[in-house]
Amino acid sequence: MIPSLNIDPALPQDRLQSSIQLMERHAGLLVTITTALLCLPFTRSVWLLADEGIWLHAAQRMIDGQILYRDFFEFHPPLGFLITAGWLTLFGQSLLAARLLMVLVIALIAGLGYSCCRMVSNRPALSATLVLAWSVSVPGPWMQVNHHWFTSLFSMLTLWAVLRAEGKPTRLSMAGLAACAAALVTTHRGGMIALAGLLSILSMRSVRSLTIYIFSGMTLASLALAYLWSQGTIMAAFDQVILYALNHYSNIQALPYGAFMDLQMMFGVLSFPLAAALLLLLIWRKGPNCICQQPWPTLILFAAAGLVGCFPRPDAVHIAFCAVLVLPLLAGTLAQLLSAGEIRPLWRTLGLVTIFVPLPPLAIAAVRSTNAPRVETQAGLYGVVAGGGILPLLKHLQTLPPGDHIFFYPADPMLPFLTGRRHPARLDMLLPQYSTPAQYKETCRQLMQEAQWVVSHVEITRPDFYSAVFPAMTNPLPPEKMAFEASLDAAFVHVGTYDGFQLMRRAAADVALCDEIIR
Repeated sequence: MIPSLNIDPALPQDRLQSSIQLMERHAGLLVTITTALLCLPFTRSVWLLADEGIWLHAAQRMIDGQILYRDFFEFHPPLGFLITAGWLTLFGQSLLAARLLMVLVIALIAGLGYSCCRMVSNRPALSATLVLAWSVSVPGPWMQVNHHWFTSLFSMLTLWAVLRAEGKPTRLSMAGLAACAAALVTTHRGGMIALAGLLSILSMRSVRSLTIYIFSGMTLASLALAYLWSQGTIMAAFDQVILYALNHYSNIQALPYGAFMDLQMMFGVLSFPLAAALLLLLIWRKGPNCICQQPWPTLILFAAAGLVGCFPRPDAVHIAFCAVLVLPLLAGTLAQLLSAGEIRPLWRTLGLVTIFVPLPPLAIAAVRSTNAPRVETQAGLYGVVAGGGILPLLKHLQTLPPGDHIFFYPADPMLPFLTGRRHPARLDMLLPQYSTPAQYKETCRQLMQEAQWVVSHVEITRPDFYSAVFPAMTNPLPPEKMAFEASLDAAFVHVGTYDGFQLMRRAAADVALCDEIIR
């Protein structure tokens, strides 16, 4: 006779409940690790040649002994360049090392985002769902070295420290340092974060807290000024970072909100209007007094700073950089509007729609990244997903004499980093209505004196390219650009075409050819 088994029917339910509690306790770590894993497939591929190259080429120049703002031109503040150069100094000048830095940065952003969401909502599942919805919109072509990722990290650290401040000096100091760091990476975005932090602490009505926040930020700013003074570049930095950016950056950047949005980035684009709608609904249901007490002023201020930070170019990519700042406000409003019983089906629906719907385009991008044809470069072996012609061009450039200098035109600073070639000009980007006539002439003189070769990315010098990418650009063919390209044609002979690229060799280079650029 077989003895009967005495099984407690509540045991499976208890185990399930214990598993859920365990996941909730470690949800922040799980979100951070998941975000890092989503980014990993994109660490060994090249999608774009412009933005990421600005930081990698500048870091390469700094490691080689060139002085930022003196030996080469940049209109961004110094901290992002110093972080990138320091990391590559420690771990080697490879693209993989740089991308792993971004995996770390983006994962930390997600971890801080989850912590902020949970603090204001006390809903682990809802918080994890919102942050993972943002995380799946991140990987792809823009999983690259970019100042906006550094800025988002310092912005979230500022918000996290302010929410947890409670008058504690250490956290207030951290908030001040992080806010200043954000401004020392991206001027306008970081400036908005510093202002949001300042107004949040003012709402606490504590002179001591305000003093600690301001003093901490000023300490880091003083260190940055001391660095520039030691390099003899304070005035050059002011001219490039402040004056040039004010006069020449935003005039061609204007775009409609959410431009170039695709399925993967839809959540980020919709997050700001969704948060605004939910906040208005909360005020309508509970009255305006419900948002007068902390943490609501802080959440609203940082969400507003994130929205303003998308401009002057609020396309889907720049919104994705900033959207993490609105997630705590979303979490807080949803938790207030819905009861605990209503939250559970909501986060299940959100998880299905906002996490799983973007996964197909993310998976396709990951497959393209891992299966891209590979080429050996000075920065390592990488797949090339970018437009045709780059792969054979990179292979041909390896056959040129090692000491020859190559000028890359008009805006491909990733190429000197990948090839390890000296780019013989202070500027690595020349664009209409963005670069001045004087900069065109200065660059012309430098390449006439030092360049043995020119790589011209003809595809991105044409008016149709500028009208698509920079629709606010009113004149894609200004006289200085036309005269500059005429000087190139007169001084260098065409030796090869690689789809959208042309390779030119020095023939009759003469500085006098540059005199026609400015008359």
